[in-house]
Amino acid sequence: MQNSALRIETILAKDLYTFYCNYVEHAEGQHISPISKYRALSQSKNPCAEEGDVGLLVAYIGERCVGYQGILPGWLRAPNGLAKVYWGTASYVLPEFRKRMVAVQLIRKLISLRKDLLVTYFNKPLADLFKGLHFEEIPPLEYVAVRMAGLDVASYPFHRFYRLQKRWPVLRKTAEGAIKLSRRWFYPSIRSAYYRSLVRQSERALENIRWQEAPAAKLSPEDGFGASDVVASFERNADVIRWMVEFPWIQDGGAVTSPPYFFSESYDSFRYMTVLLNDADGKQRGFVVLSRAVEKGLSKLKVLDFQSRREDYGKLFWLVCKYAAQFEADEIELPLQMESFAASLPFASLVMKREQRRYLCYPASKDSPLALALPSLTLHLTDGDSPFT
Repeated sequence: MQNSALRIETILAKDLYTFYCNYVEHAEGQHISPISKYRALSQSKNPCAEEGDVGLLVAYIGERCVGYQGILPGWLRAPNGLAKVYWGTASYVLPEFRKRMVAVQLIRKLISLRKDLLVTYFNKPLADLFKGLHFEEIPPLEYVAVRMAGLDVASYPFHRFYRLQKRWPVLRKTAEGAIKLSRRWFYPSIRSAYYRSLVRQSERALENIRWQEAPAAKLSPEDGFGASDVVASFERNADVIRWMVEFPWIQDGGAVTSPPYFFSESYDSFRYMTVLLNDADGKQRGFVVLSRAVEKGLSKLKVLDFQSRREDYGKLFWLVCKYAAQFEADEIELPLQMESFAASLPFASLVMKREQRRYLCYPASKDSPLALALPSLTLHLTDGDSPFT
């Protein structure tokens, strides 16, 4: 009789690539892969992962993989020094096994590791599940999103009457068709004209400013990353940035994992860019790390990491604008520190919006480093697996 009991295997972070290779070699009959090749290779090189740190929980019924919970070890920088945290990433259970409480058992196994735990980028059903197992919500990260689709004023009336469209399906289909036509024929010309104006603004703002795009290797740990007035935050030093850039999870048109991996692993186009801000004598005085992704025709430019004196925030902002114009990005994601500069963009009321990213946590104990740091914790766009995806 086939064994139908659920079991969960624990894979160490340093062993992830070896696990992946063994899994796909013997994957006959499997319907999913618990990790992609790119993630496995990258996470096995994680400079935050020490010997014994867990990187993946895999649920089996018999010999069949039915779900998994990814784990990304990281560091919390608190007043008393560095402390280990585990970020939850890439949770998935096969639909036909969701009634068997597989996700609940994976989360319980995660809790049993007795580490400070955090998750972000979750949907409502998953958030409700985590909350039911005593994860707590912390104040969200606020950031700025600039979406050029707001310039598509021709489609604006069809978005405004969404409630009427819900009542009359014919009206909804008409509106959807009109929006598609506007996106195809009207919006690209408006976006191009907008960016031509933005290029002129950025060139004026960056006149006599020394900057260069450079390999992440140019960043050194001695540069003193992070703001000195931050009491507690998640550590992002030069070693972590170099790792992220050298071992991306998303590939530029790369091959797809087989058996399939549920989460994204290949975009139409994907790249990281490290841009340095220099003094007149060539000394580094700041930097910004960007990612540019194109998927299904939508181009996104994200600020992942940045550091400079406050008086240089504007310079970094205009560098971001210069790259956004070069790629004609449909969306730009900015840290909240650049909001005042984004508010000066043409038609800012149409394209700019402050948004939130929610987080849940499960401190290992009432006096764990995470529990003590929560009242003074500063969140950043890079926290969790965001910079990789």
